[in-house]
Amino acid sequence: MKVVLAWLAQQASLLYLVSLIGALAYAIAAVSAKKKRDAAQFSLEREIYQQRASRSWIMSGLFVTLGLLVLSLKILVFPAIVPEQVSTPTPPVAGLFTPTPEAVLPLTAPVTTTNAMTASVVMAVSLTPTPTPAPVEAAPATQPNCPSPNAQIIAPVAGSDLSGVVEIQGTATVNAFSFYKFEVIFPDADIPTDVAQYNIPVENGVLGYWDISDPDKYPPSDRYRFRLVVVDIYGNTTTCTIPVQINPPEATPQP
Repeated sequence: MKVVLAWLAQQASLLYLVSLIGALAYAIAAVSAKKKRDAAQFSLEREIYQQRASRSWIMSGLFVTLGLLVLSLKILVFPAIVPEQVSTPTPPVAGLFTPTPEAVLPLTAPVTTTNAMTASVVMAVSLTPTPTPAPVEAAPATQPNCPSPNAQIIAPVAGSDLSGVVEIQGTATVNAFSFYKFEVIFPDADIPTDVAQYNIPVENGVLGYWDISDPDKYPPSDRYRFRLVVVDIYGNTTTCTIPVQINPPEATPQP
């Protein structure tokens, strides 16, 4: 037992740091889950984020308890078992190289015609301005981001031109399945917007429909990102994102 307590005394600073980092990390996770719960539009999604926030607060409290336990041991127990450490002076290391006047190289060298010509060339090259290339605007991405076979969009394919009501086909099924939903990320935006939610898993079939016929809600652009999000009962998500282009709605011919 004394060996364990002595080891804890030596690692007290590290345990304090681990307790602080763990408590802060889980507290941040709990606050983030609470924000997601408040922003969620569906009751099942809010319940999942509420459970995640509760677990994070419990873990944060456990890390705080660990830090307080180590502090208590340091105050009440460690002084009685850990002897005071006395620093021992480090003996000088023999054999170190000591420079002598003969070993010091001369700081100056005779200047010759060749050295002068070389210095002139180097100066001329260094003074020549280097042109700065103009920035090139990045083209919109056309590749899908669907790493898991459990969340796949088969149609439409990445980079498709879309209009009207779009049928979404693919796969949305994971272990401990809870639900899946559609999201859209608008051009020049980072936060997705919910489109629809479904509670039945689908494998290589019709996932749902996306109505983009309103040009005021979905202005034409080639920088939309459509995303499929599959969620399990533990709140874990599997995503598939494809870039698409929304075209103006086709004009209705006059009779």
